[in-house]
Amino acid sequence: MKIILTTLLLFAIFLFGCAEIPVSPQKTDNHRSYQLIKLPKKSDLAVETSFSITETINGEDGGTIWLNESYIAADGHTVSIDIKLKVPHNAFTGNVDFTITADDEYAAIEFLPDMVFNLPLELNVTFLGLDLAALNLTNGDYDFVFIDDDGNMEVIGYNAIHINEDQGKLWVTNADIPHFSRYGFVH
Repeated sequence: MKIILTTLLLFAIFLFGCAEIPVSPQKTDNHRSYQLIKLPKKSDLAVETSFSITETINGEDGGTIWLNESYIAADGHTVSIDIKLKVPHNAFTGNVDFTITADDEYAAIEFLPDMVFNLPLELNVTFLGLDLAALNLTNGDYDFVFIDDDGNMEVIGYNAIHINEDQGKLWVTNADIPHFSRYGFVH
């Protein structure tokens, strides 16, 4: 009997010794202030003030929406905006009219209607013709974020984010969009 109790006691000590003990999370300096990346001002000759597209998507079938627009900046160069939103099968139920609007001041996008998805949508966004040299960005100094109604920002998941300063090109591939709101590039 003594051997059984000793064995059980040793087993219990071993078991509790290997158990995960909750540790309070370490505080990190998460107070980085993000600034949205500004778009070049539009030429006075520009007719469009903002770019938008609305399409009906069936949530069971999924689908893809593209917004590909450009404008002439005040200094005469072309600024291009290319947005591709892929809706996977069974992301939501029924038919919904989706609206994608490219911000007219920042490298940002707004999606309507406000809704949460069963599966995240996949977003690819490219801005070409930005004045990135003025920002003096280096690798890691920029990100793609969710922007709430109060202006708070939160980095979202994506496969890759790239910058080509010579071309003024900034793009994100396969960003996960769990809900509709406003998203944009920050530095």
